[in-house]
Amino acid sequence: MAEKNKIIIVDDEPQALASFLLTSLGKDFDYRFYCDNPYDAVAYVEKHPVQAVFMDIRMPNANGVDLAREILAVNKTVKIIFITAFTFDEKAITTELGDRVLGFAYKPFDPVKISTFFAQIEERRRDIELRTFASFDLFVDGTPVEFTSSKSKELLAVLTVHNGSTLTLEASIAKLWPNHKVELSKRLYRDAKIRLKAVLENAGIGDLVTFGYGFLRINREIARCDYWDFQANKVKAYMGVFMPEYEWAKEYKYPMDLKMAGLK
Repeated sequence: MAEKNKIIIVDDEPQALASFLLTSLGKDFDYRFYCDNPYDAVAYVEKHPVQAVFMDIRMPNANGVDLAREILAVNKTVKIIFITAFTFDEKAITTELGDRVLGFAYKPFDPVKISTFFAQIEERRRDIELRTFASFDLFVDGTPVEFTSSKSKELLAVLTVHNGSTLTLEASIAKLWPNHKVELSKRLYRDAKIRLKAVLENAGIGDLVTFGYGFLRINREIARCDYWDFQANKVKAYMGVFMPEYEWAKEYKYPMDLKMAGLK
């Protein structure tokens, strides 16, 4: 039997190690933990096929950045993910250590973020699913994505029903803020756009949406959606409920109802 790839976790807090394991259950790796003697990890990484190191930055007996530098010096393929409860200058650290630093995971761990890092470690594409039959939701590898604002989520819903066509600023405003003054609507649009971009990037699926100047476009080829499948006659799972939380969704629901009744 082939030897499993290995993940190393370097952290002085046993509770953090337990939390990490809970968020990474089901990942087909061997795990090795370094709690009391972080620098022992260097010797292990030098001699074994380690895929990645999840490492705390601030530890009583080690500086995570210095330790990462030593690990990268002895292993030319290992990837580094920093885990921390504190805020650091991510750009400065990444610039110093190079592109083998995949990013930062902040405590308490976000399961979607951890799953994103494992996908990068395994170099596989995420399973992105958009659900519209019932309330609108976005799932990544089966886990629902949490949005920082309801309007950023609604903006993605509008993009979904546009089927990959360009969605202009004006069209977005007409759907989401039809009764607001123009300047206020533009500010709200920019805020929703920024928040949506941040959520997607945090989930590791920043390429789901193309963010242009004055327009947005969803990239259908990297995701799946019940609405798209229904339009292409691939599924008949529609039961008459279509994103009821959005008033504008009724204009898309009506043709679907006609189709199900055999009238279209």
